[in-house]
Amino acid sequence: MERWSRNGTQGGRKPSEEKRESILEAAIRVFSRGGFESSSMDLVALEAGASKRTVYNYFPSKEILLREIADRFGREMRAFKNFEYDPAVPIETQLGRFADAELEVVRNERWMGMIRLLVAAFVRYPELARASVSRDPSSGDPLTDWMRAAARAGKLDAPEPARAAAVFRALLGGAYTWPAVYGGGTVPDGGEALKRELVETFLARNRPSKNPAERNAR
Repeated sequence: MERWSRNGTQGGRKPSEEKRESILEAAIRVFSRGGFESSSMDLVALEAGASKRTVYNYFPSKEILLREIADRFGREMRAFKNFEYDPAVPIETQLGRFADAELEVVRNERWMGMIRLLVAAFVRYPELARASVSRDPSSGDPLTDWMRAAARAGKLDAPEPARAAAVFRALLGGAYTWPAVYGGGTVPDGGEALKRELVETFLARNRPSKNPAERNAR
C-alpha cells in the first residue's frame, strides 16, 4: 500500500513533474497563508522560485491551481487513511487507527492549512465543492471499503457501508477536525478516553446483535 509522507510528497519524479510539484506545493503554502482571494500567481511564482510564465505553463489559472489542490488533498487523505480490514485485530483497535489518523491530520500544519483553505473556497465557490465530491468516483473510499469488509466478516452490522462510514467520519470530524479548524488550530485534547468514547459510540449502533429480533429492528 502506498503511503504519503507527512508533507504529502513522493520520490522518483521526472524533472517536469518535479517542477509541477514544486509549483503546486508553493501554491498550497501561499494560499494557506494569505487565502485564495488575496493571493496572486506572482506570489506563487516567487514562492516556487519560478517565472510567472512557467507557472502559467503548468497551471493556466489560479482557479485550476485551486482545483488541483482540492484533488491533491483528496488523494492524500485516501492514501493516508487507507487501512485494510484485518480479521486478526480487534474491531475496536482497527477503528481506533482511523481516529489516530484523523488526529495526525489535525496535528499536521500543511494538511490543516489545506483544510482551512478549501473550506473557505468551497463556501465561495460551491461548484468547486460539487466537482471535488463527484470527481473520480473510481478512486473509492477506504473507510467505506473497510466498513464493507468488517460487515462481511460479521464484526459490524452495517448493511449500508457508505452510510456507516459517513457516520463514523462525522464523529471523528466533530471531535477532532472541526474544533481545530474553527478553534484557531488548537488540537482537541481527550487522548485515549475520547478515542474510546468515539469508537464505542459508533459500535453501540453498529455492533452485531446476537438477538435476531433486535437485529431486524434496526
